[in-house]
Amino acid sequence: MKSNYAKTLIGSAIAATCMIAATATTATAGQFHNGWNYAIDAIGDGSGGAQYDIYGMATMQTSDTIWVALTGGTPLAGVNTIDATSGVIGWGDLFFNFTGDDFLTASQNNALFGVRFAETNDSGASELGVYSNVRAKSVTSINNGYKSLQHYYDYGFYRPNTMGTDIATIQEAYDYFGRTTSIDNVIASGNLVGGINMHSQQELLNAGLDFGNFNRAGTHTFGFSFSKSLIGSGDYLASLFLECGNDGVALAGNILPPPASVPEPGTLAGLALLGVTFMGSKVRKGQKA
Repeated sequence: MKSNYAKTLIGSAIAATCMIAATATTATAGQFHNGWNYAIDAIGDGSGGAQYDIYGMATMQTSDTIWVALTGGTPLAGVNTIDATSGVIGWGDLFFNFTGDDFLTASQNNALFGVRFAETNDSGASELGVYSNVRAKSVTSINNGYKSLQHYYDYGFYRPNTMGTDIATIQEAYDYFGRTTSIDNVIASGNLVGGINMHSQQELLNAGLDFGNFNRAGTHTFGFSFSKSLIGSGDYLASLFLECGNDGVALAGNILPPPASVPEPGTLAGLALLGVTFMGSKVRKGQKA
C-alpha cells in the first residue's frame, strides 16, 4: 500500500469527526460523541461466537492524558480454552501508527507505538505499559487462530465495518494490514517508556464514555489511560486484534501535543531577581570605569 493511503484515510475520518461533532448527526467514520472518538465494529463477525466479538473502541484526550476504552464479549482476562497453548485466548496489544504508512511497513521500520494492557496475553512485551520503536508479531498460531485476514474472511466472517467504521471494507483492511501476511497482533520488541492506569467500566462512564449511544455496549467494557508525553502527536491509526485473529478493530484520530511546560511562579520570581542582580552588577562596573 502506498503511504498516502493511510494519511488519506485518517484525514477523511478526522474531517468526518469534526463534521459530526458540529452537526450532531448520525456518525460514519471517526464517530465523535460526548468528548470521545469511536470506532464502531460490526456485531456477529467474531469467529467462535460472542465471546470473541469486539463491539468497539474509543479514545478521549485531555491536555495531558490519553484514555482508551474497549467493549465486546471478550473479558480483559481472556477466555479460558484448551485451544490455546497458554490456556487463554484474549486481547492482543494496541498499536498506534503515526507514520502514514501501512501497518506492515511501520512495523518493519520499528515505527509503531504499542500498549500492552492485558496481563494474560502472549505479548513479547515484558510488562504492561506503553512502548516506542515497536515491531509487531503474530501469535495466532498458538491461539488456534487465522493465518491471515484472507483466511479469516474466507471463513465467512465479513460484515460491513468488520474492522470498525474507519476500516470499513475488505479492501481497506487488505490495503492497511495485508491480504495474506500474518495477523500481527502483539508487540514483538520495543522500548518501555511508561506505565498505564487501568479503568473500570464505571470510571469510564464517569468520564463520558457512552457506547450505548451507538447500541454497542458489550458484556465487557474496560479501559486504560496514559500520559501524552509517552506517545507521538498528530494523525494516527490505532488498531488491535484478539490473539486468535477472530476479530479486530481500528480507529483513526488525532492527538494534540501536550502543553508546553510553564515555569512555576516562584521560579519566575527567582529568574527576575537574578536578572535585576545581574543588571545592577553591570551598572556598578560601568560606574567604576
